[in-house]
Amino acid sequence: MGRTPPAAPYKIRTVMERREGVVPQVEMRVGQKVTQALLADIDTLRYFTGEIIESPVGLEADRGCRTKIDVRVDGDVTRLWQNWTAGLHRQTVYGDVIQELGYFCRFKDIKMVNEAA
Repeated sequence: MGRTPPAAPYKIRTVMERREGVVPQVEMRVGQKVTQALLADIDTLRYFTGEIIESPVGLEADRGCRTKIDVRVDGDVTRLWQNWTAGLHRQTVYGDVIQELGYFCRFKDIKMVNEAA
C-alpha cells in the first residue's frame, strides 16, 4: 500500500539456545538504513546507526541468533568496538530513529550513548 515496501520475509522459530519459545527470524533488506539500540540499564540507552550490507546466513541457519545482518556502521567502527558493553542483543529497526529516541530519552531522563562516536 502506498510507497511502503512489502514486509520482509520471516519465519516463526524456536529460540536458538533453548529450542523452546518462539522468535521471529526476519530476512532483513540489504541496503536498508537501520538503528540498533539497547536500554543498557534504567538510565542509559546505547545505540548506533548504519546500513545493512548483508544478511549472511539466510533463514535456514541453525546456529547463533535467528536474525542475522552485517551492518556498515555510521561513524567509527573502532569506537563502536571499544564502547560495546551490555551484551549482544540490540533491537534493530529500519530507518534512522535517533531523533525519536531522543524525544523519549529526554522525557524519561535517559542518557543516550552513541557507541560509534
